[in-house]
Amino acid sequence: MYRALLRMSLPTAAAFITSAVAFAAPQPKTITVSEGTNMQVTISPDHKSLLVNIQGLIYSMPATGGAGKQLTQPLQEASHPDWSSHGDLVALQSYAGGTFHIWTMKPDGTGLKQVTTGHGDDREPRLSPDGTTIAFSSDRAFKGSYDIWTVKTDGSDLKQITDSPADEYEPNWAHDGKHLVFVSGVGIQAKAIETVDLAGGHAATIASVDPTKARVDAPSYSPDDSKIAYILFDGGGMFLDKSHVVVASPSAASTPLYTGKADDAFPFPAVWLTNKELLYTGSGKIIKADIASDTESSVPFTAAVPSTRPQFAHKKYDFDETSKHLVKGIYAPTLSPDGKKIAFVALNQLYLMTIGQAPVALTSDTFYKQGPTFSTDGKYLAYISDRDGIENIYVHDMSHVDAANDKRIAPSESAQIMPAWSPDGKMIAFQDQTGATLLADVATGTISPLAPITFFPGRAAFSPNGKKVAIATINPYTKRFREGTSDILMVDLATKKTKFYSPAPYESVTTRTEDGPIYAPNGKEIAFVLRDLLYTMPVDADGDPIGKAVKLNDETTDAPTWSGDSSKLLYLSNGKLRLIDRATGKITPVPVDLTFTQAKPTQKLLIHAGQFWKGSGPEVMKDVDILIVDNRIVSIKPHSATPYAGVTKTIEAPNSTVMPGLFENHVHADSDNGIYYGDRMGRLWLIYGVTELRGIADNAYRALEHRESYTADVATGPRVFNTGEAVDGERVYYPMMIATTSEEQLHREFGRLKALDFDFVKLYVRLPFAWAKEGIDFAHSQMGVETASHYLLPAVSLGEDGMSHLSATSRWGWAYSRSLTGHSYGDVRKLLVDSGMWTISTTFSQAPYADDPGMATDPRQAVAPPWENKRLKTAVQMASKSGTETMIDHLSDEESVVADVYHQGGMIVAGTDSPLDIPATSLHINLRAQVKYGHLEPWQALETVTSIPAKAYGLSRDLGTLEPGKLADLIIVSGDPLKNIEDAAKVQCVAKNGNLESVGAIMAPFAKSTKGEDICPAK
Repeated sequence: MYRALLRMSLPTAAAFITSAVAFAAPQPKTITVSEGTNMQVTISPDHKSLLVNIQGLIYSMPATGGAGKQLTQPLQEASHPDWSSHGDLVALQSYAGGTFHIWTMKPDGTGLKQVTTGHGDDREPRLSPDGTTIAFSSDRAFKGSYDIWTVKTDGSDLKQITDSPADEYEPNWAHDGKHLVFVSGVGIQAKAIETVDLAGGHAATIASVDPTKARVDAPSYSPDDSKIAYILFDGGGMFLDKSHVVVASPSAASTPLYTGKADDAFPFPAVWLTNKELLYTGSGKIIKADIASDTESSVPFTAAVPSTRPQFAHKKYDFDETSKHLVKGIYAPTLSPDGKKIAFVALNQLYLMTIGQAPVALTSDTFYKQGPTFSTDGKYLAYISDRDGIENIYVHDMSHVDAANDKRIAPSESAQIMPAWSPDGKMIAFQDQTGATLLADVATGTISPLAPITFFPGRAAFSPNGKKVAIATINPYTKRFREGTSDILMVDLATKKTKFYSPAPYESVTTRTEDGPIYAPNGKEIAFVLRDLLYTMPVDADGDPIGKAVKLNDETTDAPTWSGDSSKLLYLSNGKLRLIDRATGKITPVPVDLTFTQAKPTQKLLIHAGQFWKGSGPEVMKDVDILIVDNRIVSIKPHSATPYAGVTKTIEAPNSTVMPGLFENHVHADSDNGIYYGDRMGRLWLIYGVTELRGIADNAYRALEHRESYTADVATGPRVFNTGEAVDGERVYYPMMIATTSEEQLHREFGRLKALDFDFVKLYVRLPFAWAKEGIDFAHSQMGVETASHYLLPAVSLGEDGMSHLSATSRWGWAYSRSLTGHSYGDVRKLLVDSGMWTISTTFSQAPYADDPGMATDPRQAVAPPWENKRLKTAVQMASKSGTETMIDHLSDEESVVADVYHQGGMIVAGTDSPLDIPATSLHINLRAQVKYGHLEPWQALETVTSIPAKAYGLSRDLGTLEPGKLADLIIVSGDPLKNIEDAAKVQCVAKNGNLESVGAIMAPFAKSTKGEDICPAK
């Protein structure tokens, strides 16, 4: 499967990529490391050689240590090596091809052979004592859990050994070959070590722990089966504390006979040398333990990791041009029942367009809009707005020319998004911020439950007879790993019973937003986007699917809606509207005559500041005049008492500091919790000093609509550099991840990102490295933009630009960049610096809130939705309680890496993953942690949100520092952030693109405040 993938993908990628952007040859080198994070080790039967997995590459080296010889390549994605007792074969786990499978190879790395196949993940292979059989864990039964399986080394005689509802994994053999040992639990929290007799199937528990306080992993027997070693973790969930290798008797496995001295043992099986000696990995080292003498020593090693740094011309931005641009951010278009009109959101307004005519704006305010949908009779249009404070459903009477008289049908302090009419027009289904699908009675405003809470479900769709509702939502395969498929959940309105239907075996509805499912009004079929294309599936009289999906087109598709007679479907394709005739398949373009221009103020603005910081280095200037003409800085000089000629406005800030606006380097402003914020989101970031957003993965058209609205200054928010959905593999989790299952679809995804002119390409957790390499090359050569993922290896070895976290979710269940107890060793630090990549530190730690509980009661928090402010208050309360030591230890570990990389000249930048973490405040918490726990100077921490990201993204010509000729994206803060990092949050005024406003003015639609108005009055 892997070899077929290589034959197919790499030449095709070369043909697909042209020289649209200047693209120089990459610069290869090697980076030698002598420590390893989450290494795995196996030893030859003669105990002379080791095979070690270091950073996803398998190396051979002498058992006494030395320089490693690289045996596998990055695209092979090999791990978990296990040497056979005969010495002629090595079993391993590989992700080549996009699914975990069991492979074998010769000890010299040749003869790679795939053993298992299929859509199930096969993991953690261990060879039987006689070398003929491989035990492994797998979810291939597709019954909701991992089980233990065996297979012959030639791929024959596949057997399922366990089948309990628990997750059973990490098997290993007793040396008699008659029984297996493994761990068992719920999800990743293995709470027991169990054995199973292969002959009789009898299972027994030999050790157990309280899963709220500990976790066990990776058991292995001594040669005489008299002892068992395993890894014991203290702690539960995300905050595992210490981990040790434990040796015990199988009859009393919970009682240690020996505990390893390394307190960060990695979660892989120890390798026994004798009944008294073993090898394990931990604390960055390969460790040899002598149980009898109670001594340990490390096996020294080096490994040369291949590194490639891409060379390409970055995308050019013209921040000054004011020519007209055709709108591409057409969000949630919907076809009227008569097939003559289209409603959609663009440029922050709700538009109605008669096909063939120019669109007309129904709204004219600054508030957020979303999700228009026509009633079945076409007389009403439901949509979402937050003009009364919270995103709620409004209904527009189509006989009215504008939305002035539109009313909320069910006023609520909870969010209401993605409305969908019932066929009789009496009810509207919607989702709230919890992920629940609810029903609103149009006449009375009464709200009632419809479907249970699911993880970011898509827009609901009623069957024409009103008996069923279909919703795209996640259907995970197991609890051990969160990914699955975005399936169609059918809800019976009378009984509330639910049932999942797959759009196609092992495949997903493309996104869980506006990509369906949606019923044909004639009740015969349901439409949705699959493989990025438009499909329909036949349904029975009650709306349940009864056949296979049928493809209707061959072009990238989003947001399909039906005409009332079911004869046509409207959809988006790469920013343009299309109508397809259901009977003939004819596709007709639907032009949208709507343009925007980049806003630029006309002004000569003088800011007289008590203090000025450029955005790099420790130096500050006192008593400074900053002159801004239109949107750019013209001069920065010592204050002059002589007035400047032609100044249209003067700002006096004698007790304040002027500094660059902050880069928020990792956000999902247009997905996840962000879809519930509405107009509040952009304002919230601005009032905390964020003038640049780096969108990492979002709903494409929602993100594009926001970017165009912010650019045209018809909505309030930062300067946005964003992208659409992340390109993922077959299994997905988040709604903004594209489940990619073919080479053709992969290329469609890349083409879509280019057509929509995005600024970044996110390659997500389940995308195989071979396809990631295609994405990297396409982004660089075709788009001139950066790429990133969660992984070190593509960033270091395949030319990827960076990592979107220092460490985050991985497809392995652990990471090569940080151990499960939160440590990153010398390999990670050296690779981050020497590779030249950039890395985003997203701490996800709420511990620093304890130092400033006033953050939760700051008047600016009135701009956050009430449930989000409640989340912040809860974070403050939790941080202020005792028992946060482990949380602080994890944070200190991350900040030590951040500081080390910074001091060595690496490109480290700060982000938050908001709104998964708390927007705005969490970026300041990150900066404070860098100072308190990483011991950076405040100016050094501030560089991670100013000059360093601008350099990393190729934006230094315009952004990152305040200098003559650069854009006036700046903030005025009270106090001195160069002495007290907390003062960076004391924002008084914000300028994006030279447009200077007080914090109070930005807050105005949602909260009353005079903050900053004494310095930056409105007039």
